[in-house]
Amino acid sequence: MRPDFWIIVENTPLVLLHHDLCAAAFDPKFASAAPPVYVPEDDAENAKQRISNPEQSRLFDPKTERHSFYGSEAEHGLLYLPYPYLVPGGRFNEMYGWDTAFAVFAWADTHPKIMREQVDNHIYQIRHYGMVLNANRTYYLSRSHPPLITPMVLSIWEAAQKRDWADFDPDGLHEDAKSWLACIYDDLEAYYSYWTTGDRLARDTGLSRYWDDSDAPAPEVTVSEKGHFEHARMHFQTALETGMDEEDRKLFYDDGSKTLTPLYHHANRTMRASGFDPTGHWGYGGLRCMFHAPLCLNALLYRMEGDMAKISEILSRPTAPWRNRQEKRKTAMKEYMHDPATGLYHDYNFTHGQQVKKPFGNLFHLLWCGLLDDDPETARKNAGYALDTLETPHGIAMSNKTTGSQWDHPYGWPPIQHIAIAGLERCGMLKEAERLARKFVDLAAHVHMERGALYEKYNVIEGNAHFAVVHGYHENVTEHGTFLWTGATLHMARKFLVD
Repeated sequence: MRPDFWIIVENTPLVLLHHDLCAAAFDPKFASAAPPVYVPEDDAENAKQRISNPEQSRLFDPKTERHSFYGSEAEHGLLYLPYPYLVPGGRFNEMYGWDTAFAVFAWADTHPKIMREQVDNHIYQIRHYGMVLNANRTYYLSRSHPPLITPMVLSIWEAAQKRDWADFDPDGLHEDAKSWLACIYDDLEAYYSYWTTGDRLARDTGLSRYWDDSDAPAPEVTVSEKGHFEHARMHFQTALETGMDEEDRKLFYDDGSKTLTPLYHHANRTMRASGFDPTGHWGYGGLRCMFHAPLCLNALLYRMEGDMAKISEILSRPTAPWRNRQEKRKTAMKEYMHDPATGLYHDYNFTHGQQVKKPFGNLFHLLWCGLLDDDPETARKNAGYALDTLETPHGIAMSNKTTGSQWDHPYGWPPIQHIAIAGLERCGMLKEAERLARKFVDLAAHVHMERGALYEKYNVIEGNAHFAVVHGYHENVTEHGTFLWTGATLHMARKFLVD
């Protein structure tokens, strides 16, 4: 291990914090050198102090103009946020939904002001853009990201019980942590409603699904993932000739025009809301994600319901509504996702009325979100199955099948390493948690020794950062020697190490 390894890990949030919106507006995924910064009309006055170049900013109304950004013809740009924000690094030069969460989990106690401001940036997105966005670019206005806002909020709350609130809020915006919770409560409730109403419902199951509001080709894919759509078109053309994937071909490909259908683009965008973009877990290109109630999303909503009950209790508000919602979700998950013959949970395909019985990294969400806290036998059974099918010599692989997609075998991603480690710890499997933590630290340290950097993802079969896929962007990302969720995961894994 190089002597600067842990220095780089702990410097990650400082290295990847963007202060100047206009200077940070450059988008590596697009060619424009200085894209506009879009500011909500109702916050124009407050935004002036953060806009270093007024000519680069444009006022817009998110409620009425968001649809104009769904296609690839609009002039895309950065969406205004009130505080400096963390970026993952490299080609991801904007604030992402679930990426940011791991930084807050890791450094809420050591960088209190920065991390509270990350949460408040997410709250701002809910208030002005309707959801925690996939990221704060206009081409992401049609979808959210995996809902992790309440664990972020409680990370700040718990850290604030150990040090002065002024460390989190030196400007005195709120009297104390409790006042802060009261201020953002309605926003959290609104975001919960976003995930549990309308098109995000998995029919009448009582469960939710990932969703994107647009069926136009995703602009960021058109520009920066060259060949993605052409590969899909050729896949379905081959399927026509061989008779394979007949159902998918009818849904996603027009034989007459030899083009991808609007439903294809809708499905492609919806898969990206899951964060697993792309994967073969939900069929070719993950396109059938939109027809599934996934374990990960519903486990996260189960946790959100429990978190909202905790926050309600802190604020002396009724907790019963949240506990009832949580119990209903648990019952629905058991009805549709649980296989009584094996005791295992699986994603549920609600169009076919069947479970998807193949291993995937989201199995660990069950443990991390506490769904099986009161059933240790089932928790261990699911944990054992996940470890048996996904653990490799160097960590947890996303799946046990190579599909050519980046969120599949042989790749392991830091957020899933953390969710697996913390989930195993939660259900009392401390030796297994320690083993996975050691594997990930050793892998990252080995790659850092060879290449001098932390990376976005790793090959957990070969034990390196080599990366080559058919579906996804063709690079392994790093910036200034680090990457946001990698540094965060290493920081949190460190506590498990026994020197």
